[in-house]
Amino acid sequence: MQHSLEQTLTFRLMLLLSLFTGLAILPHGMNLSLPINLYLIALFGWRLSSLYLPNLQPGRWLLLLATFGAIFLVYSHYQTLIGRDAGVALLVNMLLLKVIEVKKRRDIYVSVFISYFVVTTQFLFSQSIAMALYLLMVVICLTALLLEINRVKPSSHIHEPILKTLIIGIQALPIALILFVIFPRITQPLWNFTTGSSAITGFSDRVTPGAISQLIESSEVAFRVQFKQPPPPTEQRYWRGLVLWDTDGYSWYTDRSQPVGYDSVELTQISDPIVYQVFLEPHNKHWLYSLDLPIAAPANSRLSRDFQLIKKQPVTQPLLYNGRSATHYRTPQLPPILRRRALQLNDNVTQRQRDLVSQWQARSLNDQQIVNEALRYFNTQPFVYTLTPPRYINNAIDEFLFEGREGFCEHYATSFTQLMRIAAIPARLVLGYQGGEYNTLGDYFIVRQYDAHAWSEVWLEDRGWVRVDPTAAVAPERVNYPIRLNFGEEGSPALFNIDSSGFVGSIVQQFAYAFDSANVQWERWIIGYSREHQFNLMRSFGFNIFTTTQWGLITIGMIAVSLLFVGLHITWQGKQQQTRVKRTYDRFCRRLSRLGISRRPYEGPLDFARRASRRRPDLAEQIMRISDHYIQLRYAARSTDMAYPLFARQVRKFRPRRR
Repeated sequence: MQHSLEQTLTFRLMLLLSLFTGLAILPHGMNLSLPINLYLIALFGWRLSSLYLPNLQPGRWLLLLATFGAIFLVYSHYQTLIGRDAGVALLVNMLLLKVIEVKKRRDIYVSVFISYFVVTTQFLFSQSIAMALYLLMVVICLTALLLEINRVKPSSHIHEPILKTLIIGIQALPIALILFVIFPRITQPLWNFTTGSSAITGFSDRVTPGAISQLIESSEVAFRVQFKQPPPPTEQRYWRGLVLWDTDGYSWYTDRSQPVGYDSVELTQISDPIVYQVFLEPHNKHWLYSLDLPIAAPANSRLSRDFQLIKKQPVTQPLLYNGRSATHYRTPQLPPILRRRALQLNDNVTQRQRDLVSQWQARSLNDQQIVNEALRYFNTQPFVYTLTPPRYINNAIDEFLFEGREGFCEHYATSFTQLMRIAAIPARLVLGYQGGEYNTLGDYFIVRQYDAHAWSEVWLEDRGWVRVDPTAAVAPERVNYPIRLNFGEEGSPALFNIDSSGFVGSIVQQFAYAFDSANVQWERWIIGYSREHQFNLMRSFGFNIFTTTQWGLITIGMIAVSLLFVGLHITWQGKQQQTRVKRTYDRFCRRLSRLGISRRPYEGPLDFARRASRRRPDLAEQIMRISDHYIQLRYAARSTDMAYPLFARQVRKFRPRRR
């Protein structure tokens, strides 16, 4: 028996083990540093080389040296061996070193089980549907490997254990669904690792000239929006995120020590509110995005006096929330303390800025006309809207207005806001996104990082806060069309995707929409399936009367019933197979009994076959062949589904005559 077990340690099996563990480690290459990746590649190459050249198989001391090398490399890079990144880096190194030293069947079990754990750790970095499908494939391969090493006779092809693994997975699927849907869910994850900053892009709460233009280099999704009614036109799709009141002459920010107020305020709605749903990607900040202006705050968030949605905790996981906004509105009166704050100026105000504003005031009768004069100035002067603005070092606003005149949206918004304050018109800066790409397959809008935008809000009597986008006065295409990511030289005008992309481009785009829609559904119903979703589901079926303990017991009972059905099904299949084989063999025995050769009650099939062969030597070959097939089907530990048709065909052709 020991000999048959050791036969599993073949070159083919060891090669499959190496390849499958390599597939388990492969996605972590995106999460680990270059030196650690190079070390892993060296270990993997060492393993493959030792399979073909056994002399390269390392000894105990060389493996110990390689182990200490991996520990030193991980510690020198992360300065710790604890935590998500360092722990995973150490784990994948130990897995490869374990595969290198495999000598016994037990080592294969250990390597496969560690590989399972490595697969699980990948979900700490990515939970996308593409990654889940890839890791599912790896798990199937690893499980097939476990089935293969437990076979007495190796399979002719690797697809046999893989097919068996799929069958086992399908049988386990009902239990998995029960556990996922109704097993009581916890409100917090079992682990609490902070997401690496390198994986999160978005706004900062402090804006300097050129900061927003850097976001357009990223096509990462910021959030997705699905409207409950026909969506508003593009020129009204301003997604409000952050409001900045204060400036030091170069940067804009909000001084938290100064009053803003976080009490919800009422606004006068001129049109019906717009209802929508936002699926926000993590950005590790407290603010949420909403259509300008929000009139209600989602759960676990609040609406501030300056119409920001502030969440209690930073958004570190994908978040789904409902929003209600008004696109035509009138805001309430501005308190004196906020009016003074919205008129504050820094010492970067120059005389030519004041002279420019004085010219506008001389031609205007009210604040609205001053705003129009400012927009006309941006429209008629040789300003350029560019993705590669130059750096303004000494006085950014002054140099931009009168010298460079090349800038991105934050240059126009910050300079316009300061000019309005010089004109004694309360103004503030707003950061967010504008527009969005419509996914025709999923019926929602995709707002990406390159849709980042900045605009201004001015206070006008009898209207309240009014959104003004000075960028639209320079480049109206920015509001209606997406930016084409063609940077060009410094100061070159921005280009926009106005024309269609053609037949091939349309096919590619539809495929991208389908993939993105599948990702959204995956994030919403699988990754985002929370305790709240579970309660809503139970409530819809009228099952919300049970406590958590009762639901736990019900879940255990349903799993037990499922296991019982699976067990009964397996038993029934075995009995059906045995019954079918036994009926066919009985038919064979009856045909022999017509010749006067009846099977005795105590006689086994082999003894009966030998006795019948002695009585009828002319039928001996057929009798022994049929009896051997019956013994194999009836008593062998494993038999293929193709064996029974051959057995039945032989019995059907067995029609002996009396001599």
